[in-house]
Amino acid sequence: MDIALLGVGHLGEAVLAGLIDSGLPPAQIWATALPAERAAELADTYGIEVGTDNPSAVAEADIVLVAVPPVAVGPLLSAIGPSLEPDAIVVSLAAGVPLAKLTDRLPKGITAVRAMTNIAARARQAATALAAPEGTDLTEVEDLFDRIGVTVIAEESMMDLITAVGGSGPAFLYYLADAMTNAAVDGGMEPVAARVLVDQMLVGACLHLQDSDAGPSALLEQIATPGGTTEAALASLDASNVDDAIRAAVAAATGRGGELHES
Repeated sequence: MDIALLGVGHLGEAVLAGLIDSGLPPAQIWATALPAERAAELADTYGIEVGTDNPSAVAEADIVLVAVPPVAVGPLLSAIGPSLEPDAIVVSLAAGVPLAKLTDRLPKGITAVRAMTNIAARARQAATALAAPEGTDLTEVEDLFDRIGVTVIAEESMMDLITAVGGSGPAFLYYLADAMTNAAVDGGMEPVAARVLVDQMLVGACLHLQDSDAGPSALLEQIATPGGTTEAALASLDASNVDDAIRAAVAAATGRGGELHES
């Protein structure tokens, strides 16, 4: 299975690094990036073919991953259309670009798929959702994304919400990590020690959540001893309406995804 990865920015590079780390042979991956200096740097780092010409990159690809910004998806698809293999699968990683817009720009018979993944692909811990027209065989695409994390199949109507929760979700944790690290430093901890402590706390807590049969609310109850420090912290979060703020943030990201449909 030959893969073309077009537009290797932050997310594209995370996917690329995860795929190579998973054991996918570098000889099976072609990529593009701009400018030429960036392409050369990626080629040197990952040992793959990286150029600046998208039509050339897709000429023999079975699966084409499109990792450019939403506004660039349409023009790119029009440019690569004549070079695609007749049975190629084109997977857009761009937020807010509906399947209808993808198929409109692709030659008839080419399979279009939407994928929402996240930056954790680099560590092969991504959460990816796939959406495609009814009846599409997603086996090969699902197998590919399973290499970099966990993959689910979703209705396209859910993709803006999934983008907010799964795609933007890591930023929520990074925001929390930054705030907690700053609080520790403000309290007198050395910055390096604070970073190590907070990072490991988040990793450990997430692994425990994933491995536990209990949900987040049950785990909160387990560690919030009455009259203890955790209960005091949670009371402060509740007083600041943090739950409402997170719901509003998810709604804002979801709404922005919907606005991108019209771009």
